[in-house]
Amino acid sequence: MTYQFLGKSEPKIYGAEKARGEAKFAGDFRLPNMLTAKVLRSPHPHARVLKIDTAKAENLPGVKAVVTSKDAPFVKMGRWIRDRQVLAQGTVRHVGDAVAAVAAVDEETALEALGLIRVEYDVLPSVFSPLDAMREGSPLVHENLEDYKVSMQPQARSRGNICHSVKIKLGEIERAWNEADLVLEDNFSTQTVHHGFIQTHECVSAMDSSGKITLWASTKGPFSIRNMVTKALELPMSRLRVIAAKVGGDFGGKGTAVGEPICVLLTMKTGLPVKLVYTWEEEFTSTFIRTRSFSKLKTGVKKDGTLVGLQGEIVFDCGAYNDALTGGAHVYNMLQGPYFIPNVDITSYIVYTNNTPTGHVRAPRAPQQNFAIESHMDNIANKLGMDPLELRLKNAIKDGDPVPSGGYYTNPGLRPTIEAAMDYIKKEKKGKEENVGWGIACAQWAMHVVGDKGPASTVWVKLNEDGTVVIITGCAEQGAGQHDILVQLVAEVLKLPLNRISVVAADTDATPYEQPTGGSNTTYRVGTTVLFAAEDAKQQILNLAAELLDANVDDLVLEGGRVYYLRDPKRAKTLAEIGQASISSRQGAIMGIGSSLRMKRLGETRKFKDSMEAVQLGTHIVKLAVDRETGKVKILKYFSSHDVGKSLNPDNVAGQINGGIVCGEGYALMEEVVTVEGRVINPKLTDYKLPRSLDIPASFRSSIVESPSMFGPFGAKGIGEPPCVNVAAAIANAIHDAVGVRIKDLPLTSERVWKAINSRGTKR
Repeated sequence: MTYQFLGKSEPKIYGAEKARGEAKFAGDFRLPNMLTAKVLRSPHPHARVLKIDTAKAENLPGVKAVVTSKDAPFVKMGRWIRDRQVLAQGTVRHVGDAVAAVAAVDEETALEALGLIRVEYDVLPSVFSPLDAMREGSPLVHENLEDYKVSMQPQARSRGNICHSVKIKLGEIERAWNEADLVLEDNFSTQTVHHGFIQTHECVSAMDSSGKITLWASTKGPFSIRNMVTKALELPMSRLRVIAAKVGGDFGGKGTAVGEPICVLLTMKTGLPVKLVYTWEEEFTSTFIRTRSFSKLKTGVKKDGTLVGLQGEIVFDCGAYNDALTGGAHVYNMLQGPYFIPNVDITSYIVYTNNTPTGHVRAPRAPQQNFAIESHMDNIANKLGMDPLELRLKNAIKDGDPVPSGGYYTNPGLRPTIEAAMDYIKKEKKGKEENVGWGIACAQWAMHVVGDKGPASTVWVKLNEDGTVVIITGCAEQGAGQHDILVQLVAEVLKLPLNRISVVAADTDATPYEQPTGGSNTTYRVGTTVLFAAEDAKQQILNLAAELLDANVDDLVLEGGRVYYLRDPKRAKTLAEIGQASISSRQGAIMGIGSSLRMKRLGETRKFKDSMEAVQLGTHIVKLAVDRETGKVKILKYFSSHDVGKSLNPDNVAGQINGGIVCGEGYALMEEVVTVEGRVINPKLTDYKLPRSLDIPASFRSSIVESPSMFGPFGAKGIGEPPCVNVAAAIANAIHDAVGVRIKDLPLTSERVWKAINSRGTKR
């Protein structure tokens, strides 16, 4: 099918203003009498707070307020499990836990005030390894965990320091060992990393004379922030308006409440506007970063490469607080990889420690599991003497295959991506080169079950009196082009030029409810609801035009900003005329909501409620060189093939893929938040290594596969997170191919590679 506006690479709506420095971020706000906030944080990983003396700080000239736990309700908050407070009440659980906060006339005064606050602590025993934390008798990070309110699947269990555990099974694992010709076991570990965005968390709050508070925040989830802040401070939602300011990088980190409740609390106490901007040290020690993991895999396979059984266990270190308890059992299917295995037994644990809290980072918990299973798959291929791509193709999931946690796959596009990788490697690989290796890895992400409910999303499409259109959505734009796609979708339905469509977004008082942008399902979810609304608006336009033209609706065409009679195009009304007429019409102003279309779609989806019909799949190939003398890895070429369902904006898809690969490269080779007894020792970008332009592969090649989803807009799936998932495994496999060492712990730093080479006696 030929589309007028879809499948084309349109420029980003906010690209120009960001490039010119005109975009307004929360830190750019300047309000009259605005105060600066600073937070006092715990120097201990685990301690009781015995006494806080704020008298000297309160008496310092220029200080307008000091708040402690006494100023906030004794209420726990959290996105999935309510395990933390606005300010520590009784116990601090990690270095950087918030204890008190001040609001002063300037930053210098606020920092001086922090130095005048005296806190008396009773230091408690700490635990820093999740494996140690799981043992009987280990110090408890949360004493009353079983009493915490949670939002999770019924099979999830909490006990001791285990915040969350899930077991998923398919078939009989013992049968697999009897059928297998080879049984292979491996252990793997991954590190903690930061998102690597450039803008730290920022927020500004202000209160009007009625007591209504407006909060501007660098967030992709304004409704999530409103929910958490109002619950934590026991406010009615009508008293808090949250507006998402521009976001200077997200990658999963800007969807939950961090400093926002503290900022609002200070405004409530002073009655004045307050700004809170996190330092880089606070970013690394007091926000929610990617969790490290420890995994065990045991796989049975036949001589011909048929996988018959997999037993796995993975332990995640969630730190002191957990903000990523999402997806339930479906998340842990990723330890199985995108393969059909008839007998599966996987157990996962999320475990509290006294380390920095963890949460969502691009593709939460997926790269950890993928590094394990895809390294393990290469080990199996080597043991069998089988081509690693052939092994993956032989076992790749196909239509109708079961998912161990329940449900089944529909139209998964993995096989075409593997075949594209095979074609690429046949053309590019010219025999064996010394110290040069090729690595392969497949991946799956966004395993969302269709379910029997409608999408938790609503969009309105409004026709203005001049014939322009406004999309009104709670969806925040965090840099990935979400609003651009919505505009293209509405343009396609209404056949209206893109520059005639604008977006009002992410304001809890002015837009309908929306989940935080993320999960690689925003286009799939919000795009579907914007189509509902656009089709609704289109029908209203045609109905009114039929009245104005005295014609049958079926004889009318909407195109190019006007509605005309099919047999006589001169008999027409412009959208401006229709918009103006709608104001005094019987139906009223045209506002598409799409409720009836939503109900119709719900009836269709119920037939496929157990289907994972929009799972995102891809295959990567990397060519790299290893310097045996230094262990340094240089990526020479990178190829990726992803199933996107339908590419709505090719340049945007390519940008997401290439950006994801660079993100995965940093995770694979260099990034690590280093802690010693709970204390981060590299909490600045000067000490935390991110990929530079010189580290990026010179050659990016990609192949787009389109296996349309049933319910995504025009068949689209997602692409934001999948490209980062399998990078680390592909690089590890290429290192093994280059120099013969299998490294099972991330990151694959030069030092670690050098040690592995020398420990095997392979140095020349």
